[in-house]
Formats: sequence, structure tokens, C-alpha cells
Amino acid sequence: MTPEDPTRQCLAAAIRLHEEARGAVALATEPVHRLTAILTEHDRLQGQLAELVDRDAKLTGEWLAGGRNGPDPGPADDTRAIQDRITRMAAEVAAARRILPDKELLQRAAMERLHAATAARAAAVNEIACIIASEVGTQLTAALNQALTIEATLLSLHQAMLDRARSDSSDSAGAAHAAERIAVTIRAAKRSAAVPHDAESGRRLLAALCEDPEARLP
Repeated sequence: MTPEDPTRQCLAAAIRLHEEARGAVALATEPVHRLTAILTEHDRLQGQLAELVDRDAKLTGEWLAGGRNGPDPGPADDTRAIQDRITRMAAEVAAARRILPDKELLQRAAMERLHAATAARAAAVNEIACIIASEVGTQLTAALNQALTIEATLLSLHQAMLDRARSDSSDSAGAAHAAERIAVTIRAAKRSAAVPHDAESGRRLLAALCEDPEARLP
């Protein structure tokens, strides 16, 4: 990239800012995931505890219905274990709930910056794509002019042969036949010209420009 290429310099800056914004989102997302994991585990344990408490209540109900025979089943060992885990988590859960909104706010701000950086990079890519198209368009014009010049030469020969067929009665048939053969050659050349369908070069260029400001069409 040369100092005289401000558009590609702009794209390079946009790529750099996008990478920085993407890194900031990753950093801001990690605390949110950690805090969310604590709260998710707490909710899971609460759900599990509710099932165990319901199970224990049914067992106690059966014990009462049976006339209190034997010891009171009370809360089972696994129920008390889950209750203990939830109790030990209480302070962490409260702290996580307190700080999570702040971390989520930072995450949203980072994501907004990433969205803005993505839009800026896309605008820079669009501008470079138009410049590349203009450059390649100049090459296309030169190639078309060359092809049309060759066609004009052949058409001139065809026309000269037709003129000869009209003006030279001694060779009118031969000249007319030659003119037709030349016309066939021109038509065959045009039919033989084939451009393969290329749906990938443009896509590859746009993808490459998102990372490399110097990317160009092959």
C-alpha cells in the first residue's frame, strides 16, 4: 500500500478498528458468561430441590397416612445436600445478580461499537470494490476495443470482397463465394468466443478485503 492510496489506507484503518472492537466484545462477554453460569446453576439446583422436596413431602404424607409407623422420613440426604449447596451459593448468587446488569451494559456497548466498526469496514470495502471495478473496467474497454478493431478489419475485408463481386463480372461468383466464407468465419469466431460463468471471484475479493486492504481481483 502506497502513501498515495488513501482509500486503501482508510480500509486498513477500518479493518484494524474492527479487529479491536471484536476483541473488546470477546473480553466484555467473558464476565457475562461466568456470571450467567452461576445463576443458571443456581436455578438448576432450585428446580432439582423443588422436585426432591415434593418427593419427600409425598413420603411424609404416606407416613402420616399410615399412622406414623416408624421414624419420620423427613428430608432425604440428597435433599439436604442440595439445600446446603444452595445455601453456600447464596452470597455468590446475590453478588452475581448485583453485578450482572453492569457487565451486560458493558457488553452491549462493546457490541454497539462492533456493529459501528462493521458498518465502517463494509463502507470502506464498498468503496474499494468500486475503485477496483473502475480499474478493471479500463482493461475491459481496452480488450473490447482490440476485439472490435479486429472485427472491423474482418468486416472491411468482407465488404471489399462484396464490392469486388459487384464490380468484377469476371470473378463475381468467386468473390461472392469468398465473401460468404469470410462472413461465416466472422460468425463462427463470435460463436466460439465463450466466457465461463464466474460467481466466485467477486465473493472471494469481498471476503479478502475484509482482512487485507491490498486484495485485488485475480
